[in-house]
Amino acid sequence: MHDHGFSTDGKNRAYAASMDADASRRRLGDARATYAMTISYDGTNYKGFQRQGADVASVQRELERCLTRLTGEGRDALRLGGSGRTDGGVHARGQVVHFYSEKDWRSAEDFARCVKAMNGMLPRDVRCERFWRPHPAFHARFHATRKTYAYYVDARSPHDVFARAYACQCGWRACDVDALRRACQYFVGTRDFRAFANTSRDKPTSDEDLNTTRTIFRFDVFEQADGLIRLECEGDGFLYRQVRNMVGAALVVASGREKPEWILDLLASGDRRRVPTAAPARGLFLQSVEYPDSVKPMSFTDVDVM
Repeated sequence: MHDHGFSTDGKNRAYAASMDADASRRRLGDARATYAMTISYDGTNYKGFQRQGADVASVQRELERCLTRLTGEGRDALRLGGSGRTDGGVHARGQVVHFYSEKDWRSAEDFARCVKAMNGMLPRDVRCERFWRPHPAFHARFHATRKTYAYYVDARSPHDVFARAYACQCGWRACDVDALRRACQYFVGTRDFRAFANTSRDKPTSDEDLNTTRTIFRFDVFEQADGLIRLECEGDGFLYRQVRNMVGAALVVASGREKPEWILDLLASGDRRRVPTAAPARGLFLQSVEYPDSVKPMSFTDVDVM
């Protein structure tokens, strides 16, 4: 669950370059159109979103398998990419992907048929929620301006046995929700999150090495009617495992082992070794991804068939 360390300047340069429609047409070929989908999935049985080989279960592998049948084009031609590379066991309600095709779908009926066809081929733990045709240069990751993650905690004692696959269960120690809220607020703002970033699985770029600054717009805590606690974190982008590391530290505060102000000490240290173990993947959901109007659907039909 990360954005591979794109610096703000680097991301802006990539955005500006990618919005050159003429360059996009030259790169893809005039006959190829850009399409996007909103995807939801239960990540329990997958090693993550990103493809890791034909024999490794990933969400991307399943999407490419179905799109190849839908379009008649191979995965190298489709060039599918996601807004975020969620880890194994992480779920999504609003993952966004893009791909390219020679198909010329543009009507509400076309998009509705595509959604129905994809869901007829996908495994039951992956669903296509929405299908549309954005700006030709649209890129699901480069053009994302905000992402929202939700993390679920079951602090009840005894915990709900049926929630164990989708929430972190910590009912063995009382959870101080007020302290949890105060701890989460210390993450809000533009800060250096070096201490809360794991080393990426991928080869880092120079920008990733240098820039660990991100902006968190809000980090809210809700007590749900069903007894679960939901943490919602909205930011302009996230480093590898940043959300799970932040939640893990906030839960230490909620347990009473540290004061909320301890979060500031961790941030100032820049030392990942001082930050507690990340919260388990099973409680994390990619909720939504936002984009600027300039890359949203073209003037012809955009239909929501959720």
